[in-house]
Amino acid sequence: MSTISGDSTSESVTPTRIPRDIRAIAMARLVSEMGDELALIALIFRLKDSGPRAISLLIALFAAARILLAPFSGAIVDRFPTKRLILLVSCGQFVVTALLAISNDALVYPLVFLLAIGGTTVGPAWQSFIAHIIPGPQLSRVYAFIQAYRSVAIVLGAGVGGFAVETFGSRTALLVNAATFLFVGGVAATLRRERKPERRRIDGRELIRGFLTLIKHPVLRWSLILLAAFNMSAGVVEVLSVFLITNELGGAAADYGLVLGALGVSMVLTGMILSRVQPRIKDTTMLTISAVVSASGMLSYAFAPSMPVAVAAFLVNGAGLTGLHVFGTPIIVRHSKDEERGRIFAASSSVTTGGLLLASGIAGGVGEVLPPRPVIAIAALACLCVAIFGGARIQRHDVVAAG
Repeated sequence: MSTISGDSTSESVTPTRIPRDIRAIAMARLVSEMGDELALIALIFRLKDSGPRAISLLIALFAAARILLAPFSGAIVDRFPTKRLILLVSCGQFVVTALLAISNDALVYPLVFLLAIGGTTVGPAWQSFIAHIIPGPQLSRVYAFIQAYRSVAIVLGAGVGGFAVETFGSRTALLVNAATFLFVGGVAATLRRERKPERRRIDGRELIRGFLTLIKHPVLRWSLILLAAFNMSAGVVEVLSVFLITNELGGAAADYGLVLGALGVSMVLTGMILSRVQPRIKDTTMLTISAVVSASGMLSYAFAPSMPVAVAAFLVNGAGLTGLHVFGTPIIVRHSKDEERGRIFAASSSVTTGGLLLASGIAGGVGEVLPPRPVIAIAALACLCVAIFGGARIQRHDVVAAG
């Protein structure tokens, strides 16, 4: 069995003290995700004259990289020091994005795929690093702190991205996004701590170790089912919301933005609260409660009779979704080994992204023949059933594993 070498002293977390490295990572994630939003909007407007298929292919490439390359990106994370890895990958992403800004449209798709490969590596690297330096009991509050920053990117990203593309053009916006990768690489280089995996070959069965662990371990398996179910439901809601709001609630584009803004604000506030308050309830119980709350919010949204009710439903949904992130990740960390976490996080991201992509495609087809309300309601009810049944299984297997 491999080991993780280097400084492994855990950082302490208090309501008023978040470690310096965690604060730096939270800012890096905020800037990175706002940059991603900026790049996506810039590329969509650049390709819009080529039609919907061109944009669908663009989004599919981002998802395909995460789905198909998870074994390799996870293995890389579990083999190389985190700081150096993120710095090198970020520099590569800077070069690719700069080329995207000045290249012709024929090169957009291969360059986008290269850019997505970098994102598939950096995400598991950050998660593995955080789990390495923060004690298990304090992980939920740390993830809540980071989630609050990421949610700010959800609230501001679309607005800033749309303004930048409209004002300066797609190519300039892509150059701005390129600069965000230099910022992320600089943050990685200044971290005081390090995760240094043992330098060993990872091939064959070890490449899919993350998937095998997720499948074999009951707590991880049911946690993954729970998270995948909510990602799939999110795909359904994302595709059909614009039709529910405009066709059935009589709303306009501004109302659609208001609903999405309510989701982001709810996630920011919930993340801030959970980063300062440690619930005196087991994380598995909190995960189940969060899932039920999120599903209830989606179900309320499906039957919303007016825009204020729809906004309130998304406020509830956002609180539940934040809890899923905050309490779900520490459970994965607690039931996994440090030396394989890069592959586990990459595998988890692969499965949930695949579910999101599949559900989006199904929702688009079903939405052609059925109104949005019953489709969203069915997705919400399915999530509620998974939340109750899957949550009970997670709690039961967690007790067995502890014993």
